[in-house]
Amino acid sequence: MATWRAKCWLGSASGYQELEVQSNTSYGAKEQFERIYGAKQIINLHQVRNSSGGSSSTDYSGCLPIIFVLLVLGLIIEYWYIIVPIAVILGVLIWIGWNAED
Repeated sequence: MATWRAKCWLGSASGYQELEVQSNTSYGAKEQFERIYGAKQIINLHQVRNSSGGSSSTDYSGCLPIIFVLLVLGLIIEYWYIIVPIAVILGVLIWIGWNAED
């Protein structure tokens, strides 16, 4: 579960307060700010990084497409002398196949 922090307006008696809640989603965090603290306005809602000394799980899934593109680009650069003739042959075969109907 993630920690979410936001600046919340709690009314004229309390004004703006910096608050934190635990939630899986930002929508759930917003609901908690409203339900628990009675926040009238929520601004700058953001997820707080784990600053504790314990282990933290980091999600690198956003990097996978970049890694894949770089890997494919590296293979093309390394083996261009094999890939180019195969691509030309396949292109000619596909072109012949499409024009064979005429």
